[in-house]
Amino acid sequence: MVDEYDPDAIIITLGGDGTILYAARACSDPTILPVRTSGSKGYKTQLDSDRLVETLNTLESGANEDTYTIREHRKIAAYHDGAQLRGEFTAVNEVSVHHSSPTLAAVLTMQIQDGGDHYEFDRIVGDGVLVATPFGSTAYYQSITNGTFSEGIGVAFNNVHTPVETPDYLVLSSDAVVEVEMLESEHASSAVLTRDNAEETYELAVGEPIEIRQADESVEILKPLVLDS
Repeated sequence: MVDEYDPDAIIITLGGDGTILYAARACSDPTILPVRTSGSKGYKTQLDSDRLVETLNTLESGANEDTYTIREHRKIAAYHDGAQLRGEFTAVNEVSVHHSSPTLAAVLTMQIQDGGDHYEFDRIVGDGVLVATPFGSTAYYQSITNGTFSEGIGVAFNNVHTPVETPDYLVLSSDAVVEVEMLESEHASSAVLTRDNAEETYELAVGEPIEIRQADESVEILKPLVLDS
């Protein structure tokens, strides 16, 4: 891994879907060619490593829209007082809010503004809440909701038992803003935010509202059309 990279270059990831998430965090607005190595699994890594040289030769020989496609995927991010947490807290797949202890329920309040639509949940008790992108809807979001989506932002309510009328999920527009705040409770006094497969977490203080919404940053995924031959 280099400290800097040419923004016009293509980043090649070797492994499964997790390597895409790592590269998206390490590099700003990258263009990524995902390559699947032996034993790796994932929905997004479709090019096998034994076809990498062939693919690179095709690209270097004057690749055009007949030999590959590039799709841009906007990230989401968590904000407090208008600024991203820790200066940069973006995700390609999802941002998740849950109790810091896996054995305790999180107690949260949530407000969602989506154009003229407003959703308000005064007191949510459950395993947590997840906000996902279309790119990430085939990952943790799907394991909670048994579904995916292709546009906007998805909110999954993970094993929420109070209130009972809480929906399993919501699919919102790309302009939606999801505000989550930790409520103090005798059963739950701390929560954490996680993003994608990153090891670091953000400890959410009681009464600290966090906004999760679409970010300006994005990642481009390159798919050689040789895959379809």
